[in-house]
Amino acid sequence: MQKKRTMPIVFTLVKYFMSDSQNSNKLILPVFALIAAIAGLFASIYYFNDEDEIKYTTLKLYPSPKAISGFELTNQNNEKITENSFADDWTLIFFGYTHCPDVCPTTLTELQKTFNLLKSEKKPKVLFVSVDPERDTPELLKNYITFFNEDFNAATSDEDNIHKIATQIGVAYYIADHQKGDLNYIVDHTAAIFLINPQKKLHGIFSSPHEANAIATDLDKLLSNES
Repeated sequence: MQKKRTMPIVFTLVKYFMSDSQNSNKLILPVFALIAAIAGLFASIYYFNDEDEIKYTTLKLYPSPKAISGFELTNQNNEKITENSFADDWTLIFFGYTHCPDVCPTTLTELQKTFNLLKSEKKPKVLFVSVDPERDTPELLKNYITFFNEDFNAATSDEDNIHKIATQIGVAYYIADHQKGDLNYIVDHTAAIFLINPQKKLHGIFSSPHEANAIATDLDKLLSNES
């Protein structure tokens, strides 16, 4: 059996509660959804500012943007991505994996539609981070991300670096147990889109489900106010 991957604490709890269950395969998705919903509720209550002068449809802003650092990813062009890569630009980050059957392609499609709807002259960057480095090589990421938009970025790294950026941003993920060499497995992951500001800080979050018109409207409001 392959060594289990490092995972955020929320999924350590999932594994604990499901370890003795005979129906773990049936329970994992409901438990994952429940924990994600609870986490989202606490985030809405304690971490997001609902008293902003500008009212957004789906974007939630952090009262105090949070710096992220100490990680290194490799993108589809074998270029290194660190916190300094976020300097001077707004960046939308989405975490997933290329073998994802639904959430990832749907979200990236909505982001592509968002770019077509944006009125702002300078558009934010998009970074898709794969939490599945065993399958998602830079070559595969390049073929995958260019299908949605050639201007989008995709990156991954080793287990330690993925864990560093995921935990700092607040992304939960869990890679299903599988035999070494078995490439047929699923990955559960947070479906939110995260917003990094030009000061390299976590600025806000777009919770799922995602809808291009709402995201574009909120981004236009944000970018026009920041310009």
